[in-house]
Parts: sequence; structure tokens; C-alpha cells
Amino acid sequence: MPAMQEIYQQYGPDDFVILAVNNTQADNLADIQNFVDERGLTFPILLDNTGQVSAAYQVRSLPTSFFIDREGIIREVVIGSPMAEALLRTRAENLISEEN
Repeated sequence: MPAMQEIYQQYGPDDFVILAVNNTQADNLADIQNFVDERGLTFPILLDNTGQVSAAYQVRSLPTSFFIDREGIIREVVIGSPMAEALLRTRAENLISEEN
């Protein structure tokens, strides 16, 4: 999450959008809000209350990160954490440069 916040501050929200999706079936809202506040996260965190998003994207392990281009095509899936800032930065820059 710290790496995502760093990239979001540098590139987003115009060039690179980050949307976190929390599987709220496993968490409670107070814990999610505390997590966000403690880490100073400013990118949107969506709640998957029913598990429909996880099912639609066939998420089998948490965390799972999807890199989706401007056309809505999944370009890469990264399973597991922590995601290094260098990996995230490289993927973001590749997507940004391809689309411009």
C-alpha cells in the first residue's frame, strides 16, 4: 500500500488510476477505515460487499493486483505482496507510455 500511495501521488489520478478493492466479507468497515487512516491512503478503496468483484476477476489469493489499460484490457496480474515500488513504477510507466 505505501508503494501504491507513492505512485498515486506521482502519476494519478489523470495518468494512472489506482482503485483498491477490499473484500469486505473478510473485514469490517471500522478496521478498513483505521487501515486507510493510519497509512494516509488517498486513492479510492472500493468495497466488495458480496464477493461479486472477486468472483468476476477470479481472485483466488489476496492481494491480487490487476494492471488494466485505458481500453479496459487486463495487461498483467500480480499475485501476492508486498509489491515493490520499483515493480509498480515500471508497470505504471509502461502503461502510461503505451497509451500516449
